[in-house]
Amino acid sequence: MMEVEWWKNKISGDIFETLRTKEQHLPPYHGHSPQMWFRRHLVDWLAIVVETFYLGSTSQHLAVHLLDFFMDKLEVDQSHLYLLAMACLSISVKFEEHCDRTVRLSSLNQMLPSHSLLDVGYSVSEIMNMEITVLNFFDWSLSIPTVAQFVPYFLVVAVDDCDLIDGLPLSSKSAVAECLERHTKYFMEISLQDHIFQDYIPSLKAASCIAASRISLRLTPTWPQQLQLMTDYFLEELLPCVNVMLRFQKKDRQLSQCMSAVAPQFTMVTPQYLSDNTAGHHRSAHCYPTTYVNPQVMVYPERKSQLTMCRGS
Repeated sequence: MMEVEWWKNKISGDIFETLRTKEQHLPPYHGHSPQMWFRRHLVDWLAIVVETFYLGSTSQHLAVHLLDFFMDKLEVDQSHLYLLAMACLSISVKFEEHCDRTVRLSSLNQMLPSHSLLDVGYSVSEIMNMEITVLNFFDWSLSIPTVAQFVPYFLVVAVDDCDLIDGLPLSSKSAVAECLERHTKYFMEISLQDHIFQDYIPSLKAASCIAASRISLRLTPTWPQQLQLMTDYFLEELLPCVNVMLRFQKKDRQLSQCMSAVAPQFTMVTPQYLSDNTAGHHRSAHCYPTTYVNPQVMVYPERKSQLTMCRGS
């Protein structure tokens, strides 16, 4: 488990370099699981559990990593797919969260979707055996770099006083920084939704989340020098991943518009899915709110900055 807010530590640069070194040794991901069609259901369910129990993003990203790489090598009985997801989350919580932050097996069983073909959920022995299986698969080595570990470090310099929005100076750096952080969390969620993002190493995905956020907020320059130096990436290196993220964003926006047209009263005010623990394995789309932020409200001289329409506000 890493130190809380390690990016504020005096040796944060050394920690960052250690994470970069570790990610170079991550095994290749092939996307060969014959159960890939079910991956999105499991990832969505994990996101609901993380949101429900106020777990950290590091737990969520580590759980998805364990799930992806385990399924990439081994085929799991369909009736045990949710058991695998539960075990991956249980392991990541024990590794990433404080000792007082635990999720009871009974609570996880209660959150299993109706289609999971289970009447009473899994037993303690079943989840313990699955946890041991997963741990053995990874040789009990859980110090795995993820997007959620890199993003806070990059966010430190993600907004600068000299940034412009549509060519105009910022009225409040702190307001823009908060809005950009919310956008970045949204793109972090996107990075988990499709296995295609496993083609990119965690630090590159993290930097791409911030680049996509700056593009969404129309901040210029798109990739300033301080971010290039902090992340050690040129914008050109990020563009393939950024473009994929922006395509997902576009689909979200279109879906949000369709939903608004069908049900104008529907609004979405957080970057999370709407959870339906009883009826659904599938979260509602992480779509855009009908009142999407206009970056123009955060510049001089029109009016004071505001975040009420910010993505996820």
